[in-house]
Amino acid sequence: MKRKPYLVWFTGAAAALVFVVAVWMAIAAFGFEPVGAGLPGGFHGRLLALEFVSAVGDVSTVLGPNISRNTEVMRKVISIDFIWIACYATLFVLIGVMLSRRNCPWARYLALVAIVSGLAAAAFDVKENMKILELLSSQNINQDQVNAVRDATLAKWTLSFISIGVLAIAFMDLANKIAFWIATLFTLTAVVGLIGLWNHRHLDLIAIPLLLGLGLLSFASFKWPEKLREQCP
Repeated sequence: MKRKPYLVWFTGAAAALVFVVAVWMAIAAFGFEPVGAGLPGGFHGRLLALEFVSAVGDVSTVLGPNISRNTEVMRKVISIDFIWIACYATLFVLIGVMLSRRNCPWARYLALVAIVSGLAAAAFDVKENMKILELLSSQNINQDQVNAVRDATLAKWTLSFISIGVLAIAFMDLANKIAFWIATLFTLTAVVGLIGLWNHRHLDLIAIPLLLGLGLLSFASFKWPEKLREQCP
C-alpha cells in the first residue's frame, strides 16, 4: 500500500501560511504614512529601514513625520510578524525533514544545519521584534538600543538565508520541472538576500523569488505531492 504524502501536505500547508501571513503583513504596512524624502539606507519600507538603523537620529526619520501614526502601525506589523515567525520556523523544520529523507550524501547533516540555522533565525527574529518594541516605547533612545536591533537583524537575516539556501537542496535533482523551479527560487532568494546584506538596497528584492517559491511549493504539494518526495532505497 502506497504511503500518503502527509509530510509533503503539511509542508505545503505551512508554505501557504507563510505566504498568506507575509501578504497580511504587507497589507498592514499600507497603514504607514507615505514615504516622502526617503528612508535611511535607501529602503522603500519603514520596517526594514527600522531594522537596519545605525544611528539614534535615524529612528525619528523612519517613523516621521507623523510619528504617532507610524509607531502605531509599526506595532501592528510587528504583532503580525510574530505569527509569521512561528509559520516560517515550522516550514524550515518540515522542509528540513524532507531534506533528511533525500537519497543524497550528507542529507541528514545538511538537514540538521538548515533546521538549526532556521530556528536560530526565528529566535533572533523574536529578539529583534522585542528590541524594536522596546525602542518604540522608549522616551530617550540610546545607541545601545539601536545597536541591539541591528545586531539581531543581521543575525536573523544571515541565518535565514543560510537555511533557505541549504533547504533548496531538498528539491534538487528530483527529475521534474516543478521541483527544479522551487529549488531555483529558494536558491535565488538566498543569493539575493546575502547580496542584500552587503548592499541593503537590494534586500527588498527577495520578496519576488521567495513568494513565488512559496506559492509554487504550496500548490505543488497538493497538486503533485509525488513530485516533491524521494523514497530512500
